[in-house]
Amino acid sequence: KNVFGDMSTAKDTIPGYKGFYYKQLTVPRDTTSFPKDTSIYINYTGRLLSGKVFDTTNERLAKDSGIWSSSRTYEPVEINWGEEYTDITMGSGSSSVIGGFALTLWQMRAFEKGIGVFTSEYGYGFSGSGKSIPAYSPLIFEIEIVSKPDAED
Repeated sequence: KNVFGDMSTAKDTIPGYKGFYYKQLTVPRDTTSFPKDTSIYINYTGRLLSGKVFDTTNERLAKDSGIWSSSRTYEPVEINWGEEYTDITMGSGSSSVIGGFALTLWQMRAFEKGIGVFTSEYGYGFSGSGKSIPAYSPLIFEIEIVSKPDAED
C-alpha cells in the first residue's frame, strides 16, 4: 500500500497552491482554527517520495530508518502559531519551517492527523538540505497534533 494513499484527487489540492496536497487521516476534535500566538505540539515524520525517512520525532522509527541521533530528544515539538501560515515557527527558539510543512499545519485543527505532499518549491528547492534531501525533492510530512508533553521533574 502507498504510504500516503491516493493524493491525486482535486479535493486534496488547495486552490492557489499548485503542487501542494493535503490529506486528512483523522478527524479533528474541534474544527476551529488556532488563534495566533497559540502553542501546539506535534509528532511528525518527513519522507522523500521513495519513502526514505529523513526526519522524525519517533525514536523507534529514527532507529529503524538509520537516522537516530543521541544528541536529539524524540518527543513532541512545540509549534508556534501565527497570523498567517508563513508566521508558523517551531520550538522554543522559534526556528522557521519550510513552506510545505507550515502549509500542512495550516490545514490542521486540534488533535488532527494528516499528510502534506508538496513539490520542492515548498521545500528546499534547488539547494536540498544536507546529505539527506537532494535538490528539487518533493517531500511528504505526516503530522499529528498531540497533547503538550508532561514536564519532567
